[in-house]
Parts: sequence; structure tokens; C-alpha cells
Amino acid sequence: MERIISEQDRIRRAEEIAGRRRGTISARDINVERSKKKMPMLTKVFIQTVASMCIFGLAYFMSQNNYPFMDSVRIVLSADVNIGQIYNGLSNSFKSVTDWYNGLVADAGQNEQDIANNMDNQNVQGEASGETSNETGNVISEEGTTNEIRNATSEEGVTAETGGIGGSDENITLSQDEQDIAYIKENVSIIVPVYGTVTSGYGPRTPTDIISANHAGLDIGANEGTEIVAAMEGTVELVSSYGDYGNHVKITNGEVSTMYAHCKDIYVNQGDYISQGQVIATVGNTGRTTGPHLHFEIARSGRTVDPQAIIQI
Repeated sequence: MERIISEQDRIRRAEEIAGRRRGTISARDINVERSKKKMPMLTKVFIQTVASMCIFGLAYFMSQNNYPFMDSVRIVLSADVNIGQIYNGLSNSFKSVTDWYNGLVADAGQNEQDIANNMDNQNVQGEASGETSNETGNVISEEGTTNEIRNATSEEGVTAETGGIGGSDENITLSQDEQDIAYIKENVSIIVPVYGTVTSGYGPRTPTDIISANHAGLDIGANEGTEIVAAMEGTVELVSSYGDYGNHVKITNGEVSTMYAHCKDIYVNQGDYISQGQVIATVGNTGRTTGPHLHFEIARSGRTVDPQAIIQI
């Protein structure tokens, strides 16, 4: 009696026949084999535990019976191991390898940068050569104009040192105070009006009830009644006894003026023309003073300057 085969068995047999012909087996057989060989997890843990206990027992038994090779094992086990030293050694080795690698990368990058810079320099030099060639013609064509400008500048008296034209007194590189001092020295002659001791210089000073904070002149101490001469020639612009200056005289010469204050006696009148060295007053103690002295000012267009920058006492 013929056996009845199910549809699934027919398919499986057909796959087995095809697999044998190809020298392979079907995927279904592979899955079956894998499922057959798979070991339960508890069994695997049990086997590993038993094996570990056997190995440990064997090692303990051998150590108790003093087998010859156990001496070497004991030496190894009893040796001190410096974990920190081992770690430092490994770290230094790793760092050396890393530095070496970084050095190679840096050298490669530098070489690429050098090549790029060389190419850029060559391009710049080529462009500069072209621009130089073009500009050379322009410079040659303009040389005549440049010489003409230089000649005109020389004729007009322009100097690199003064920065002016025709010997002008004002130098744009100088401060206003320096310009005024230079102008006074070039345009008028000034001498010492009275010889004595300089008791207070020009500029800022410690103020008191009598002494001002910013001194506009030079105080020359001398005996009361000592003659004062005109430091420069000029016209008497002012004679007055009003204010902190007491009895004072002002003489002008163009833009330059000189002031003589705290006088005892004044021998000139407003509008008089005075010669340089002429006696005009005597030292006094009038006005706001701390003792007999001459307060002497030099100014240009109302701007006072340090008298000691012009005269020497």
C-alpha cells in the first residue's frame, strides 16, 4: 500500500535533492541542526562552575604537595607589582607614539603651506613685475614735472626743518608756546630788566592767600628802590596802580609786550616811546606781594611765555 506524503514533506525532499545536487543543504536543515546543538544556559553555567572548582582544587592540591615547579609559581605570585609604574610606562610609550604621529602630521602640513606660499610669492612677483614695468614709464614721463616742483619749492624757501615758506616764523610742528617764543627771539631784543634772585618761576605753583596758582611771569627779588630798566624798546601802553599788580607799566613793540609790576616809583607816562635799557621805575612792594620784588612778564598777542626761555638771570 502506497504511503501518503504531505505537501510539506514533498517540498522538503525536493529541497534535499536539489541541495545534494548542488553540494549544499537547505536553510531549514541548518536551522534544525542549530536548534539541536544549542545548549541551555543553566547547563553551561553548571559546567563552567564545576570546571573552575576542579582547576582550583588541582592548584591547591599541587601547592600543598610541594611540587618542584610550584616554587617558580610562588615567586611570581609573591612578587610586588607596582601598578602605578606600569601605568606611567604605558602612558609615556603612548605619548611618544602620539607625539611622533603629530610631528609627522605637522611636517606634512608645513610642507603643504610652504608650497602654497611659494606659489603665492611667485604670483605676487609676477604681478609686481608687470606693475613695475607699467609704472616705470609713468615715473620717467613725470620726472620733468617732479624736477619743476622741486625747483619751485627751492625758490620759495620751503625747508624740511621749519616746514614754512619764505622763512616763516610759525612751524606747524611746534606748540603755540614754542612758536611764540621763537617769534619773540627773532623779532625783538630783550634784556634783563633788573638783576636779583628769582623767587618764583613761570607756570603752576602752590597757591596761598597771596600767591596765585598759575604764575604768568617771573618774580625777581631785589632791594626796594633798585632801578628797573626797559627790557626792550617800545611804546608805553599802560601805566596803572589798580589791582593786584600795584604800580605797573606795560611796554609794547608790535605783537610783543613786557610788563613790570609791584613798582615803587614809575618814571614814564602812557604813550612815551622808550629805548631799551632806559630806567622806567624802581623795585617796590605795592599790590599783592610778600616782599619787595619785580614781577616781569613777556607776552605775544596777549599770550604770556616763560621769560627764562628768552633771558638768562
